Amino acid sequence: MNPLRSLVLSAVSLFGDAMSHEFVLPLFLGSCEPEDADIALFGVCWDGTSSFKAGSRFAGFAVREASFGMEEFSFYQQRSLLDVRFCDYGDLFLPPGQKERVMTDIGSAVKEIRAKKQFPIAFGGEHLVALPLILAAYEEHPNLALIHFDAHADLRPDMWGDTLSHATIIGRAADRIGYEHLYQFGIRSGSVEEWTLAQEHRTLHPFTVEALREVLEKLGDRPIYLTLDMDVLDPSLYPGTGTPEPGGISWDLLIAGLKLFRGRNLVGMDCLELAPHYDPSGVSAITMAKTLREMILLASQRKR
Repeated sequence: MNPLRSLVLSAVSLFGDAMSHEFVLPLFLGSCEPEDADIALFGVCWDGTSSFKAGSRFAGFAVREASFGMEEFSFYQQRSLLDVRFCDYGDLFLPPGQKERVMTDIGSAVKEIRAKKQFPIAFGGEHLVALPLILAAYEEHPNLALIHFDAHADLRPDMWGDTLSHATIIGRAADRIGYEHLYQFGIRSGSVEEWTLAQEHRTLHPFTVEALREVLEKLGDRPIYLTLDMDVLDPSLYPGTGTPEPGGISWDLLIAGLKLFRGRNLVGMDCLELAPHYDPSGVSAITMAKTLREMILLASQRKR
């Protein structure tokens, strides 16, 4: 059985066929059946290399629960999730302590989604899980541009001798796609090695609408992958993260930036780094849920 659907299908077989009433599965608000979907949402909730505060493995249920407290309709885009064909596959099973298997399984799962001609949006875990997602997009689109929203540069050559971690992921992606195709926004933290690399390759850009618009206009119709670490937001707005960094952007600026991707040649997105237990108010979870709503709506308006 497809591992993306095993838990959902077992729930349907246990309850849906035998009951005359509707039972709500723990899926993101507005999710449709996979065979009808143009966009695929799925959790990649793993935190095996988190170097400060772990906990993003628990993002999936928190975000889905939070989604039921929001509207399907977006005031920002004047569109509704109910008008979009997207499905939530659930969380991909990613066993703790098995990094190589996790990377392989994420890559295999997203390639399966791509083979179905569905647009992938992954969410939840630490930033390392984005690497196989980015590389799968790069395999299909060798001229891929990578746009990175984050507080941290994630360009370290290694983290305590480990070249594959949440602090090295963008560097490993840039090693493959080329630093000249990397555009970073919101970065305000990193090592001296990261600073030197970023200055050498001119990857850093101010997080302003004007700067982002300029990059997008430069890219034109090139395929774009957007990787979004939610700690780009100021921790006063989004405390539920493992590595909070003061001085982040506002929610309004994030939304204004995301709206610039409307009609662009997006080929994949992720929205990562929610550790829900560090924010007992639940505000961080609802913030990620609403960000995902906006990303799903943007994906439905991508250039075809």
